Amino acid sequence: MNLQKFGIKFYLKEKENYSSRDFIPIFHRWIQGKLIPDHLLIDVADYSHVKDGPGIMLIAHEGHFSLDQENNKPGMMYMRRVECSGNFHERFDKVFFVALHAANQLHDDKEIDFYQNIFRFISNDRRLANNTKENQDLFQKEIHRILKSNFPNDKWNFSEVSKENERLGFTVNFSSDVNMLSNK
Repeated sequence: MNLQKFGIKFYLKEKENYSSRDFIPIFHRWIQGKLIPDHLLIDVADYSHVKDGPGIMLIAHEGHFSLDQENNKPGMMYMRRVECSGNFHERFDKVFFVALHAANQLHDDKEIDFYQNIFRFISNDRRLANNTKENQDLFQKEIHRILKSNFPNDKWNFSEVSKENERLGFTVNFSSDVNMLSNK
């Protein structure tokens, strides 16, 4: 599995007064404080006007952080954009923990709550991971193996598989109350 460009999204719990623009100064502070390890943070972009779009984005050399609005389900997404070393399991863990770090940082900065036992996997490379039934099965099987290694006592299922014309993606729902976000 050579996929390098993929992301993890943690879903925000609904709040009445949520405005993605409130996060612009927070992302600027992340740049100034270099708050994401091993990332060159560059700029903040406002795409909050785009329906089902990335919302507010923190641009980094290694990947992009966004307050993603896809399918009207806001969340913190980290999308890797450059290669990182290791096999797919190691790359998945790196991307997962960068997304986890960003979600925990947002929680600390703005007291934003995330669903703690759900995340979404999204491929951003149609050449290496076109959205086919075979690729969905392949990546679900591989991520199942990774999760079995990382969360050996838990169970999960895959849902919200992306539609044919979308990027390959699916949501992972843990059946237990595992708190992935507590692994700071």
